Amino acid sequence: MKETLTILHTNDLHGHYDLASRQSAFIKKRKQELLSQNHNVIVVDGGDHMDMSMNECLATNGYIHLDMVSATGYDAMSVGNNELLRLPKEKIRQLSLDSKVPWLLLNLAEADGSQIGGTLKSLILDAGKLLKIGLFGATDLFEDLYEVKHGFKNRDTVREIRNEVAHLKNEGAHLIVFLSHLGLEADRKLATELSGLVDVIVGAHTHNVLPKPDVVSDVIIVQAGCYGQYVGELTITVDLDTKKVTGHDGRLTEVSLEDEQDPELEEVLKNGRLQAEQFLSEVLTASAGDISHEQLVKMTADSLKEYWNTDIGIMYGGGFTGGLSRGKITKRDVLDVCKSMHTPIIMELTGKQIAGLIKETYLEDVTNKRVYGGGFRPHGIPIGKLQFSGLSWTGEGEEVSDIRLNGEEIDLTKTYKIGTGTPLLYEEVCGYPSVVGNKLIELGENIMVKDVLMNYMKKQYATAKTTV
Repeated sequence: MKETLTILHTNDLHGHYDLASRQSAFIKKRKQELLSQNHNVIVVDGGDHMDMSMNECLATNGYIHLDMVSATGYDAMSVGNNELLRLPKEKIRQLSLDSKVPWLLLNLAEADGSQIGGTLKSLILDAGKLLKIGLFGATDLFEDLYEVKHGFKNRDTVREIRNEVAHLKNEGAHLIVFLSHLGLEADRKLATELSGLVDVIVGAHTHNVLPKPDVVSDVIIVQAGCYGQYVGELTITVDLDTKKVTGHDGRLTEVSLEDEQDPELEEVLKNGRLQAEQFLSEVLTASAGDISHEQLVKMTADSLKEYWNTDIGIMYGGGFTGGLSRGKITKRDVLDVCKSMHTPIIMELTGKQIAGLIKETYLEDVTNKRVYGGGFRPHGIPIGKLQFSGLSWTGEGEEVSDIRLNGEEIDLTKTYKIGTGTPLLYEEVCGYPSVVGNKLIELGENIMVKDVLMNYMKKQYATAKTTV
């Protein structure tokens, strides 16, 4: 006996709310069309639905997204790096507990090996009267990043998948669907390793537009771009006796701003924007003159030095898209020019490395490097020049000399503590060769670089008002 299932799938919304409403309207309409034709339908998402660079997401601590996926009617979702990396571990736990839509995650656990918050390794969905669908999810672990940042524990992805598939099949699943936030190349590699175990991989993370399914070792791989621009539709025929896929057809439907909106989701967004407005209107400080981009970057270097009480503060220009206008400065003003999401850190550099960074900040082939990923928003922004707090020097480029810290010449062999953001840990991200060989000392918890700056502004403003 055979059954047919349609999977409506999305991934990597990243808080693009205008298209989210249109995407949701299409999903609801298409689902009803299919159900009216007696089709079996499930709706799933591949993760990175949230994005803390978006004011509504930031102001609601991600809760607007729980309401969104519930309003659209998702059956399950994978957990992306934007759900895991940009939030404190306590909020990750609570969001996953409060979500009406299950968060599937089998390759990352609490330190004691238990599931994180309300996450599940897998679940079985009943589609129609007979068809049972086993679903599980996994995410890109970024080596040991979550272990270092949150104290979580990595699990072996392939081993966990094999164990969970065995469990799902033992529970009677006819079809195995993997909600993957690993990226297309990783999905293709896993398809070869998991042939015969997994039937479908609903992909995400790398934002690939696959107009038709990619089939690798009999595993069907789909992915629907990003930012709400597409809805994927995969129709599968399953032999219930052999538990084998006997046919499939897939497509993407493009979503545009001309499409109809989902009134239910619009109400969710309206409430989220009201919360965001209250959050964003807070006055941080006031300035008698305009603050240029360079001055704002320098101020951030000052704030990082003070926050960590380090020898030096360093900030990269690509963390900001512009400066600030004179007058009262609100959270909105700062967040409008700082969408990037970077964690403040203490790192160690030698005097020789610091001298190298100063010289490199005069090199256009370094400062013009465009950065993608790594928490930068918008993608493709140049890394820009570095601004330093606590240092002085004479000359430019290779002519830089007489580098001093608090009036004393730096020792090229000595190690100094630096307050900065995570991009400077990695040459492949920031493009500055002299960061190679740095040592990470401390990673900020529950705070971003822009929070450090805004707190610094508030403190300076409060001090100024009390001394007037």
